[in-house]
Amino acid sequence: MKENQDEEAQNILNAESIPDDVDDYSNKLIVNNIPNKDTNVDKNKEKDDYKLYLGELSNKEKIFSALNNLSNESEEQKQKEDIIVLRNIHKTYLIGIEGVPALRGVSLKVKKGEFLTIFGTSGGGKTTMLNIIGTIDTPSRGDVKIFDKLIKSDTSDKDLSNIRLNNISFVFQSFNLFQNLNVLENVEMPMKIKGELNYKKIKERALNLIEKVGLTNRLKHYPNQLSGGEQQRVTIARALVNSPDILLLDEPTGDLDTKNADIVMSLLLELNLLHGITMIMVTHDISLKNYGQRIVRVIDGKIHHEIDVSIKDRKECIRQLYERLEKKMGIREGTQSSNISNNIIEEENDDQKNNNKKESKTVYRKMEDYPIKKFNSSRKSNISSIN
Repeated sequence: MKENQDEEAQNILNAESIPDDVDDYSNKLIVNNIPNKDTNVDKNKEKDDYKLYLGELSNKEKIFSALNNLSNESEEQKQKEDIIVLRNIHKTYLIGIEGVPALRGVSLKVKKGEFLTIFGTSGGGKTTMLNIIGTIDTPSRGDVKIFDKLIKSDTSDKDLSNIRLNNISFVFQSFNLFQNLNVLENVEMPMKIKGELNYKKIKERALNLIEKVGLTNRLKHYPNQLSGGEQQRVTIARALVNSPDILLLDEPTGDLDTKNADIVMSLLLELNLLHGITMIMVTHDISLKNYGQRIVRVIDGKIHHEIDVSIKDRKECIRQLYERLEKKMGIREGTQSSNISNNIIEEENDDQKNNNKKESKTVYRKMEDYPIKKFNSSRKSNISSIN
């Protein structure tokens, strides 16, 4: 941890686990994944061996192990419950006296723990579909079921807000952070709205998740003081504080450079494969399509086709992701790494600093090197030769 880190935050983050009275709101993401006392484990192993952190390059092996388990699933295991069901969904927006159709008869099922990619060009209806799944919009026609609860056009706002507060979280392309709140306050906000924890527990939980996404040294920073990648990681931490079952991703890497996009995708993959969070990602970026288990192609408000992504293709896509991360972070394979996101902000080592100083050494021009001086001297020489 950084020396200038808030002392109170450091004490909380050094704690081994969240207090017992918040068990209802905890999962493997925010507590140490330490086996029960009754479980037969190697007692010689340190407790740290069972911790599961977001952003660890060492999690790569766990990711591929989880993919192998998926490939070995029996048919019975594949018959998981459908937690999202769309049947013949139509959505028409009224602009003046004209109706503009956004969705035209969409039917879709999403299973628990699935990573679904909704792919298509802008204006095809992807975001509208995501908003309907997230209950921030309602269909003009058709049925929506989320956890067997039927969502209708007359479903009360209270019921819809309860679903969003307890079961569904969003990660938006534009981050949607509160500009007048710092990182800690932004992450605390959903828990304050829910109102089931006291302030001490809210702060502990927020700090724990901020640590997981590698932003402990940005606690007091406001959104306009953060990079795009850092803002997106704050958004992810905020989305996870109420332990959602479903994470809806609307172009999560759309406003990020390649390096930060890779970091965000590694975090999302870990949340899905290691923590079992169901994910639905909307994108028009073709490079992201093989991260998920299934691709749904949307064209002109309709589902054109669906493709199951093979385990082989997913592994290759994720292998390339970690290869880029390891290369860009300067971490050699086999060395123990700290949190990926922390590596972004690590200062250069002394050798790199010395090299940079040599390379950036200022070169001073002499007066005769300036263009106007060269022109004048050339002009004088021409005149003298003519004379």
